[in-house]
Amino acid sequence: MLHGLALSLVIGTTTLFAQGIPDRPEKLTFPSLEFQVPKSKDFKAELKNGIPVFLAPDPKGPPMARLTVIWRGGAYLEPKGKEGLASFFGSQLVLGGTSKLSPEQLEDKLEGMAASLSSNCGNTSGTISLQVLDKDLPDGLELLTQALLDPAFAPERLEIAKRSARQAMERRNDSVTSIVPYQMNYLLFGANHFAANERTAASQEAVTPGDLKAFHAKLLHPSNFVIHASGNFERKALLELLNKGLGSMKAAKDLKPVEKVPAPNFTRQPGIYVSNKVAPQSMVQWAFPGIRRTDADWHAGAVMNHILGGSFTSRLMKKIRSDEGLTYGVRTALGEGAHWRGDLTGGLQTQNRTVAYALRLALTEMQRLKEQPLTEAELTVVKNGLIEAFPAQWSGKQAIMARMAEEQLLGWPKDWWVDYRQKVQAVTPADVQRLAKKLLDFDKLVVFAAGTAAEIEAGDPDHPGALKDVCPLPLVRLPLRDPLTLQPQK
Repeated sequence: MLHGLALSLVIGTTTLFAQGIPDRPEKLTFPSLEFQVPKSKDFKAELKNGIPVFLAPDPKGPPMARLTVIWRGGAYLEPKGKEGLASFFGSQLVLGGTSKLSPEQLEDKLEGMAASLSSNCGNTSGTISLQVLDKDLPDGLELLTQALLDPAFAPERLEIAKRSARQAMERRNDSVTSIVPYQMNYLLFGANHFAANERTAASQEAVTPGDLKAFHAKLLHPSNFVIHASGNFERKALLELLNKGLGSMKAAKDLKPVEKVPAPNFTRQPGIYVSNKVAPQSMVQWAFPGIRRTDADWHAGAVMNHILGGSFTSRLMKKIRSDEGLTYGVRTALGEGAHWRGDLTGGLQTQNRTVAYALRLALTEMQRLKEQPLTEAELTVVKNGLIEAFPAQWSGKQAIMARMAEEQLLGWPKDWWVDYRQKVQAVTPADVQRLAKKLLDFDKLVVFAAGTAAEIEAGDPDHPGALKDVCPLPLVRLPLRDPLTLQPQK
């Protein structure tokens, strides 16, 4: 199927040269590009304990195999006062060695095979990934299985990770780009939700190898895992190898699948928030409540976002970057909402004194989307761009398998992307305007800026207007938080 796409491109190029070189570029003709979204059933298998596996073998390809195991479970499972546990678990799963191999022995074996084995764990999920020469796939898979099912969490490696993490923590307030993420999370999710509960010096020091082992034990239920693989291997042979290792995993008697990711129970306070950090430029982010990818309005929302700020040719890029020269880039994104409703977010960096002006320009463009319907011609260009770029998202087997595995893990509808282009094509100007009115609700807007606060709030003498007058929302000075305790500084 994927080879067919490449063949179509080759045929198109051959046809172009066969027809001769026309005297005008608009006279060029190309055969239509036929592309079918790969369907999960063509790649999916299942281990004997029920773990789903997505496989894209390429026995005639380069002599390399790649395999990743994804699991449900992350920072939302951390006990109070142990923030940072999931991240340490993710790194130490490999770096901490196994019960059979010390960290140094594991590293030596991987180096001897010219293989890489890495792991990580985030807020809601984690991965362990192997890249190995095809001839060493059985041995590499054995090492991955050891690391995943029987890790040692060597104490000395955990201490090294803690020292490194503390050094990064101490730099939290060193730049506006590191301040904005943690402050914005508090504004959007509240202090009691895992999405805002970052590690502190005390919480990470409280994490022990025993905590890592207890966290690991909670995950070892087959229903928490999904596997994907691509590269030079035979499908049947790899499934046999997997069944001997990960397929033999059985859940402990009283172990249940990990609980669902909790949605935030927090009422946001719309407003314009500023933290003072003396710097030549400010970083600004904003957020509106969004929708989920499974909502009927999703495709219209995606088109609206693309027009507003979701591409290099968007209205915000044209106005704020190209016309006014206030920033190198401004982007917006419509979050998918995997576990709860997503957000429509945006952001830019600009001089302190031009923050207010840039925000006024952004809000004006948003208002224009709400008040003025797009022409059919403009909308057609945007939709065609989205549709024509879509096949590039499916250009590599590794990326396709990863997407299918992630969709399975998150519980999205099966083969959700198959009719994506048709639904984008069906979006009308009225749909875009309706979604702009629905999503770009200024009464629900949260804006945060980090930079030299006095300059931000005063605005630009060349384009008069103080920050407080940008939008009829409260203007709040938000103190920075202590980098080691995350308590607000006085």
